[in-house]
Amino acid sequence: MIVAEIQLGTDVDIHPSSTINYVNIGDHTKIGKGCHILGGPGQPVEIRGHTIIGMFTVIEGIRARVQIAENVSIAQQTVIVSDWQVPPGFRLASLFPLPAAPIFIGNNTWIGSSCIIAPGVTIGECCIIATNSYVNEDVPPYSIYGGNPAKLIRKLDPKELGPL
Repeated sequence: MIVAEIQLGTDVDIHPSSTINYVNIGDHTKIGKGCHILGGPGQPVEIRGHTIIGMFTVIEGIRARVQIAENVSIAQQTVIVSDWQVPPGFRLASLFPLPAAPIFIGNNTWIGSSCIIAPGVTIGECCIIATNSYVNEDVPPYSIYGGNPAKLIRKLDPKELGPL
């Protein structure tokens, strides 16, 4: 049985090859080809307005909430998962506990292609995450992070950014 709890704002464009379930998507949002965006009962993935999600991106919030604020650009082949889905009884889990935890991505943030955003991460507003980065810790507002694991490259001065 397929259950779909989907709320869509106005002018939402979802490529027909994408899969969505348990999501709230705000106005003027585009979801590219081959994306999988899956929330859970009572905790839909929230994508606020004016957001672009590139092709073949995976956003999974089945066991913990994923929230994406407004004016966010997520490039292709990015993976945002709130749970690594380690099976019960997995022997290495005692060495590397991987609990489910919520993810939040702030307003006016740009995430480059092929990034991984790990469970429990908050990315502040006006951030840039460099291509191919693995983000496993919080990113403060007005920051550029990159690498594996992602580290601060430099802070952004709000004065160097265009008007909101």
